[in-house]
Amino acid sequence: MRFFNRLLLVVVASMLSLQSCVDSEAISFEEMELQALKAWMEIHRPDLLDNYQERGGYYVEVLDEGVADSVAVRNAEGEPWVWFDITCRDLAGNVVLTRDSDQARQQDSYTSHTHYVPYYLFCGETENMSMPEGTYMALRNKLKIGDNLDFEVRYGTKLRLYLPSSIGVGDKTLGGDGGYGGQFELDANRPMIVDMNVWGHVGNPVAYEDAWIKSFAEQNGGIVVAENNSEEKSALRRSYMREKSRADEDKEPVVYDEKWYPAVDTIAGLYINYLYTPEKRLTFDCLGKDTLLYEGQTVYKRGKLFGASSLEEINRQVDEALIKRFGKGLHPADAEPLDSVSQAKIWYVTRHLDGFIVDTNIPEVKKIVYDDVEDDDEAEALNFVVNSEDKSEANSYVDAWLYAIPQMKLGAWNAILTTSSNAYGATGVSGTSSTSTSSNYADYYNYYNYYNSYYGNSYYNNYYNNYYGYGGYGGYGGYYGNYYNNYYNSMYYNSLYNNSYYTDTTTTTTVTTEVQPYNPLLWQVFIELGD
Repeated sequence: MRFFNRLLLVVVASMLSLQSCVDSEAISFEEMELQALKAWMEIHRPDLLDNYQERGGYYVEVLDEGVADSVAVRNAEGEPWVWFDITCRDLAGNVVLTRDSDQARQQDSYTSHTHYVPYYLFCGETENMSMPEGTYMALRNKLKIGDNLDFEVRYGTKLRLYLPSSIGVGDKTLGGDGGYGGQFELDANRPMIVDMNVWGHVGNPVAYEDAWIKSFAEQNGGIVVAENNSEEKSALRRSYMREKSRADEDKEPVVYDEKWYPAVDTIAGLYINYLYTPEKRLTFDCLGKDTLLYEGQTVYKRGKLFGASSLEEINRQVDEALIKRFGKGLHPADAEPLDSVSQAKIWYVTRHLDGFIVDTNIPEVKKIVYDDVEDDDEAEALNFVVNSEDKSEANSYVDAWLYAIPQMKLGAWNAILTTSSNAYGATGVSGTSSTSTSSNYADYYNYYNYYNSYYGNSYYNNYYNNYYGYGGYGGYGGYYGNYYNNYYNSMYYNSLYNNSYYTDTTTTTTVTTEVQPYNPLLWQVFIELGD
């Protein structure tokens, strides 16, 4: 790239200058890079030279100071988890990573499988465990901005960082994956520019997500939290699983409602809605404005699909597709409990609590929310083993499924709501992309492959080899045998049909949607009897 050529000249000039003064001392790569970065700043951003950070050797541009009366990240109570958007570029301006859907669309790296929301990463005081070092340093330290030696990052702060590789990518390459990439990849040991937009922070992510799912449940029918009495909770769950026994005939009948009930007595943060139905639309806008940390946190608005249609419209289309395929489902009072069968087929839609669809095995839903689904995409239910000595080995699913699905009903709609402790925990799932290539050949290509195998090798070769090889004409036999072999295999097959009928190569990119740490999840589930 043009920048690196110029950078190399600057570095070489600096080295020659140093060598002329101190021939006996070697200069480290880190020192060399800091000099090169400074030279670049002197040419391109001389106005930021006074914003040099001695610790880390980087430069800072403040684009927005943020909300003045908010608590700075470094002064947050506890060990904060921070939401922040980020876009990384090389010094020539080429994007290598971005969390912004509009930027991803410009870079042609956008995918409808990608959840374009801010990073949610730990930013504790003692050590950096998950963030690029330069961004961690900018969040945790007081920054020198001109004559101000005490600038602190807080809610709403927007920064542009000019980082040397020692606190950037280091000796690794950088390129966003899972839909977060750009058109370029940043090579190892290269400086970069990082745009950061800090949205907020919390000191207790466990309490925060627990409050989120309870708020969601209250907005969508209410939540039942039984007293700490195991008999009461067990009776409550059993009443939803089975019809009354004869001994219970004189008791009040079970009243089914749309509330969320604990799936298992001893499992916290895991709820089932037994009377969920796609006929009644789910409400995702459930957090109060005082807890709304970034735009669209509870109503996903990013991405070209959600930019063209509101979440409410997309949910309407999804719910109609679910009812059209599976019907309204049985009322739980009329449905058999799942533990009465050995295995079941599971159809599901997995969502974040902002409404974004993480995954589904229902083709009609895929066509609504993903832009890379073929018309012939086949439906494939997940098999769930209900009665097995080792259910955890038979069913390799998240704990929420292992606990909740056996409590459900066949032929009925159900919904599962859980904290991350029963799903992907404090690590989450990284967004990834993988590419596979397959080749399909034109009919004529295959036909002539067969034609040459049969006639070229069996008929023509044997006929002419035998004929001309007989009676002392061995030389001619070899000549004509080779001639027809070469003619049909090389001329007819390789030249004519290999050039005229090209292989039809299909390249498929599979994107795994990111699930961030401490992220609650929702499943809309329909269960059928297994084979």
